[in-house]
Amino acid sequence: MPPFVPDNGENPVITIFFMDDATRDLLLAQDGDDQAFSRVIRACEEDVHRFCRWFGQSNDDVDDITQETFLRSYRGLQSFRGDSTAKSWLMSIARRVCLDHAEKKSKEQSVVNGLARKQEISVEAGYAIETRELINALPSQFREAFVLVRILGFGYDEVAAILQCPRGTVQSRVARARILLAQQVGADEIRKTS
Repeated sequence: MPPFVPDNGENPVITIFFMDDATRDLLLAQDGDDQAFSRVIRACEEDVHRFCRWFGQSNDDVDDITQETFLRSYRGLQSFRGDSTAKSWLMSIARRVCLDHAEKKSKEQSVVNGLARKQEISVEAGYAIETRELINALPSQFREAFVLVRILGFGYDEVAAILQCPRGTVQSRVARARILLAQQVGADEIRKTS
């Protein structure tokens, strides 16, 4: 990885990148170390699985999609440049696998609305709203940014790399998702009190 990346050809921007174990193992796997790739899977599998589940996939499909994510990543090992973390790279693959899966499902015209364990949040009035249903109701561009930042804990820069859009766009999408969620909660409260 180069020590800096030119910014618009004039001002160099120094990139500081601390390599985590999974990223180091992914680079070792590129050189043929299968044990290193196994360590990457163990380190990232739960997060990939959670992302796919939050992306709106059914419980029946999440395991298959997670497996497909790691198969694609193994086949595409040489495309990993090391300029992001292994987890960010895997999440971008998981996102594409989820999108491919959703497209396949829509072509088959089957609607899968399997909600994983329902998580509830308490509302001031003492009512509970199912978080997953609220989040799944968000438009996909807002949902994926919100899930990656607020639920899975990725930084805005990592999410920008995963979604292949500017950091400001990610921040805007997360903010918009929060507004839409607040509106949904408010609408539910109004319906409950009427």
